[in-house]
Amino acid sequence: MRQFKGFLQASFLGLAGLLVSTGAMAQGPAAPAPTEPDHSSVVGSLGVGYLGASQVAIGVGGTTMTAPVVGVRYWLDPMLGLDLGLGLGMTSGKTKTSPANGPSETEDDPSFTAFIIHAGVPLSLREGKHYSFQIIPEANFGMGTGSAERGEADIDYSGMRFDIGARAGAELHFGFIGVPELSLQGSVGLQFSTASAKTETKQADQKSKVEASATRLGTTVHDNPWNIFTTNVAALYYF
Repeated sequence: MRQFKGFLQASFLGLAGLLVSTGAMAQGPAAPAPTEPDHSSVVGSLGVGYLGASQVAIGVGGTTMTAPVVGVRYWLDPMLGLDLGLGLGMTSGKTKTSPANGPSETEDDPSFTAFIIHAGVPLSLREGKHYSFQIIPEANFGMGTGSAERGEADIDYSGMRFDIGARAGAELHFGFIGVPELSLQGSVGLQFSTASAKTETKQADQKSKVEASATRLGTTVHDNPWNIFTTNVAALYYF
């Protein structure tokens, strides 16, 4: 009798184990745990990179200096971030003339310096696995100076610009190739700009001055749609 009970118990345990293993095989392997979106993974990290290019008019007559903006982006939380950047451009040179008869002469070329301070508040309104859709209120302030010698005349150049507006676009993270820390951002927006320029000429006891100013309201691509690839694209790497 005891042998029979032992046989029944062993048979029952074996059947239960078979049912459990069969059910596990029917369900298949466990689903992998969902991964964190690329955008959320960089919250609290500091992004460093190129934030776009801007130009400052220096003097009256169409002279401009390009000041590419390099800066940082920091996400305080998945929705709210902060952009800060600085752009700088400088140029100078000399021209040497060596006539066939007579001594050579060296003349300084016009020198120009420009800088731009950039600030923005990116807002991430929607995120996917490898991207986030953003609206970025921003402002730029730039100044430029320059000087030149033309014979007996000394010429001083100056310029200023101020922009305020907002862009809309997407920040694409390269998590699909295993580098979520690297991102590329493309955006377009609306911008109000005001700019002024001045050229001052001094010669002997005479002094003359020409001033100009302008305001503009328009899209950030201005009059060339290809500007989206030169002034509206940013590249960042988060540490």
